[in-house]
Amino acid sequence: MGNRKNTTFVVKIMNEQNESWQGSVTLAETNETKYFRSALELLHMMEEVIEKAQ
Repeated sequence: MGNRKNTTFVVKIMNEQNESWQGSVTLAETNETKYFRSALELLHMMEEVIEKAQ
């Protein structure tokens, strides 16, 4: 494993509909918030941030 920066996400689940979560995710390091409509969308958002940080 190479040098990897720590990434901290604050996830707020605001609703559960269609058997999935809706809410917001905030990147603690930049205080940037995005909203997601499903758990899968949340994971994709987090993955993008982690890949950029490497």
